[in-house]
Amino acid sequence: MLKKKMMKNNFRLLLILLLLPLISGAQHNYTLDELVRISLEQNYQLQIVRNQQQMAENQNTAGNAGMLPQVNLGAQRSWQILDTETNFFTGETRSGSNALNTSLNAFIEMDWTVFDGFSMFARRDRLGYLAQLGELDTKYWIEQTVADIAHVWYQLIREKQLLESFKQSLEISGFRLNLEDQKRRVGTGNALRYHQALIDFNADSSMVSNQQMLIRDLQIQINRIVNFDPSVEIHPSVKNINLQGLSDVDHLLEKALINNQELERAKLDEMIADANLRIERGNRYPQLSVFGGYTFNRQTSELGFVESSRNYGGDFGVRVRFNLYDGGRQNTRIRNSLLEQENAAIGIHDTHALLYSEISRFANMYKSYMLQYRLLQQSFESVRLTMEIAQQQLETGAISGFDFRQTQLGALQVENQIINLMFSMKTIEIDVFRLTGELPGIIF
Repeated sequence: MLKKKMMKNNFRLLLILLLLPLISGAQHNYTLDELVRISLEQNYQLQIVRNQQQMAENQNTAGNAGMLPQVNLGAQRSWQILDTETNFFTGETRSGSNALNTSLNAFIEMDWTVFDGFSMFARRDRLGYLAQLGELDTKYWIEQTVADIAHVWYQLIREKQLLESFKQSLEISGFRLNLEDQKRRVGTGNALRYHQALIDFNADSSMVSNQQMLIRDLQIQINRIVNFDPSVEIHPSVKNINLQGLSDVDHLLEKALINNQELERAKLDEMIADANLRIERGNRYPQLSVFGGYTFNRQTSELGFVESSRNYGGDFGVRVRFNLYDGGRQNTRIRNSLLEQENAAIGIHDTHALLYSEISRFANMYKSYMLQYRLLQQSFESVRLTMEIAQQQLETGAISGFDFRQTQLGALQVENQIINLMFSMKTIEIDVFRLTGELPGIIF
């Protein structure tokens, strides 16, 4: 009676594991490009990067480069209350208590640096490069976000494929467990084979349960990237991974040299370093400024020689400033700017070499995986036929449960290797397309 109850519980567990996706919460099917579009609109980190890009563009003005004049307007009104006493040589004394003096000053002034050794033009170039760098950072984050979503999305497809594979294995284990139980009841089987079948059934049930947990974790990861509620169950709109293939290494490298964001950043870093050097060298030249202003002043006094006074008028002129000696600090800054420029040039060569290395490595891995995939595809049909034969022989008692389990595990291994190879090759495609700057276009 106890064993019958155990059998019912086992098959009930099998039914629950197989039907769990159907009885869970609301499901939402999405294509990859739908998730990417939503993420590009709602991802928090991307919104921050876009704001930083706008800040860099806001800084790119002629005024920040020092090309425009500065104009200031000011005014001041003051009051003085004094107790005074004045003694003259004539013997006369003049004194006052709580005498009120007032003063009104107003001015407008302009200062314009018209020459600073061309540093202002170098600063304007640098601001432009920094704005381009902000735009490049946004593109980089878009590419990275697309790559992150694509990786998790295809991983979700893989895990769901593995789940189906594990479920099929669980069904086969359930068939074997049921068969051993029937044999044991009619006296042709034994307790050892039954319990071995039960152990294998429970192991396969655990694999299914663990796989469902992995799928839920991936769904939560996608929800985080696209800014969905964690409880939403996202499911891919397709069940299989389709490969697009890779071009030869030379063609991929040619695309990377044109479109790669890291290489573009390295080039911008070199231009920024060149602008910094021009700014520092410009500080060796004299600075020429023109200035002008207009002032108004009015004073009143209840005690003193002058009862009131008023004056107004303008002034203008030219100012020249030349740094004769600053302890060698300017020379040090120039030498460091030269080193910065050299490092930026080295960075371009290093990025170029890294691109060639990464693309070559990915292409070699892709070629190897493709060969393994074709070999496994040839074996898959044989594996399917082997499982059918093994099931028939298990029913007739031609093979033991142990031999059947080994055949079952071998079939599961081949199927899982095919699924994992497809995912590995797709991952390589995503990484290569990101390096060549084609990823957003490939997705959409």
